Amino acid sequence: MAPPHLRKVALAALVVAVGLALRVFLLRSGFGDLNGDEAYAGLQSLGVLRDGRFPVVIDGNVYSAVIEAYLFSPVLVFAGGSVVVLKMLFVGMWGVAAVATRGAARRLIDRRAAALAGALIWLAPGAMMVLSTRAYVCYGLGLAVAAGTVWATAVVADQPTPAPRASAAVGFLAGLGFYIHPMFITVLIPVVSVAALVHRRQLRRWWLPAVAAAFAANVPFIGWNAANGWPSLQSQLYPPGSYLDRLTGFITGLLPRGFGLRTFDGRWVFGKPLGVLIYAVIIGAVVYGCVVLVRGGRRPSRWIVPVALISCLPLMAMLPHLIYVLDGRYTILPLPFVAIAVSAAVAHVARLAEGSSREGSARAERRATVVLVGATALWVAVTVVPFMQRQQAFDRVDANAWQDAVINRLDEVGIDRVAGAYWLVLPIEYRSDQAIRTAVAGNPYVIRFPLSQRLVEQTPPEQVAFLFAPGTPDPVWFYLPVDEYRQEDLGGVILYLPPAAEG
Repeated sequence: MAPPHLRKVALAALVVAVGLALRVFLLRSGFGDLNGDEAYAGLQSLGVLRDGRFPVVIDGNVYSAVIEAYLFSPVLVFAGGSVVVLKMLFVGMWGVAAVATRGAARRLIDRRAAALAGALIWLAPGAMMVLSTRAYVCYGLGLAVAAGTVWATAVVADQPTPAPRASAAVGFLAGLGFYIHPMFITVLIPVVSVAALVHRRQLRRWWLPAVAAAFAANVPFIGWNAANGWPSLQSQLYPPGSYLDRLTGFITGLLPRGFGLRTFDGRWVFGKPLGVLIYAVIIGAVVYGCVVLVRGGRRPSRWIVPVALISCLPLMAMLPHLIYVLDGRYTILPLPFVAIAVSAAVAHVARLAEGSSREGSARAERRATVVLVGATALWVAVTVVPFMQRQQAFDRVDANAWQDAVINRLDEVGIDRVAGAYWLVLPIEYRSDQAIRTAVAGNPYVIRFPLSQRLVEQTPPEQVAFLFAPGTPDPVWFYLPVDEYRQEDLGGVILYLPPAAEG
């Protein structure tokens, strides 16, 4: 029998390998496509070192940090437009989030629950597994910072007298989470409020360092706003829907997709009756875990996860833009708290199994390990694999073949300027490693890269191709009359070749 520490290493390696294997299946399926927002992330990283562009927020937005652009730029400038490299960098950020969740859970519960909590994040359920392979700025990094805030807040909340450095760490992480994406305040406020309540009279050792550090984390964001007339404070266009619509949508649409119980088009993976039952079991495990946390000791930190879970959805419903539930992405906000609560529940069951055993301590330990491993396997078997099967995530498909076809065709005809739909042209610029420059034409008219936009718009119109989805695009989007272009269907997208195209 292998020593205990070797078994732990082997189990951890197995969890990592399974998580990577599931993501490889996704990248080789239809979910391996590179969309416009992901291409933006790659191009923004390239711009840091190639063009000396140092953005503060996403171009065209009034919020959302682009910290990943700086982190990944040294790698992506040598990646040659690789989709796999881009996506795996963001998968790595999800791994950081799993480690941070493990650290938070160890502080709140114990090492067993911590290992399980980290595994549940890494082996992300349903729509969260798909999201973990998307090169979306803010999400994986925001998840990691939120989990780190829980960890840091637990330390401060349990200190009789808060250490200023620890208070500053909490403030900086919470402030950074807000800067990364304002939606994270829906979980950061409840988390930090626990420490704030415990140390409400500690002006110098809690409030001053925490507030100052939160301000420091947002200096770039505040400076950018001040220099541009405070656009983040101006009225924004909000999608339709009431507070109750959003809250109901979270419960009936968002979380079931996030937990892998409903597909993106709304079908129940196991059928509605069984799906609702499994949903209830997961919620029951979360509630049980919160009870275990509250009853597990007298430390103030025991309230962090229950408070966050109780407050999260009502606070999320206050943000109009979170009404979109079809891809389940906003499940990322309660996800670390769900993982910690479920882990607390399972770890408690494992302790009961260990304590009720009349066998030796070594066998009792193994028995508890079996419970934890079994819970992890059940998590994957129920919330991950069936969802992926229902979404054909195990079917091998080259989702980016159309991009290769477009790039190869443009190379054949000697064209290196393309305008067209946002979702189509940005992937072409990234995949070509910027050998082809692109501009946005049509809807949505969102200009992320003014330099590329100018380069294309200043090119003679007879040398600019256009790229749109099948259909009849508006003639006003073209630089020349539509009948002057040759249309070619390349894998489901229509390439409009200009008069200067060779052959």
